[in-house]
Amino acid sequence: MLNLLLIDDDPNQHKILSCFLRKKYGADADFTSALDLDEALAHLAGQSFDVIFLDNRLPPYSDFTETIGGIVDISPDSDIYLISADRDKVSLNLCKSHGIVEMIDKFELREAVSEGLLG
Repeated sequence: MLNLLLIDDDPNQHKILSCFLRKKYGADADFTSALDLDEALAHLAGQSFDVIFLDNRLPPYSDFTETIGGIVDISPDSDIYLISADRDKVSLNLCKSHGIVEMIDKFELREAVSEGLLG
């Protein structure tokens, strides 16, 4: 079973991705939602995740460089994908230096998963 965590302040993103994953993977994927960093860290402290989708701008933080450290400290073996609506403004080299596997446009996340992002 694939364990996934979405960290995003937009509750609609959680609903959409949850429905999409349930339809595509059924019982083969366990989906967990976190609306802020504290909630995400609590989930990470109690469970391991294969894949983490991290929103680039998670209030009150300005970008992922302020949030990823705590995530990686707790879950160093997770594949972390950065999702951003401003993908063109985020340095791919900066992402890689922080352990990000790949950056995905927030509006293309469902398509990326559908096209084999998760294997």
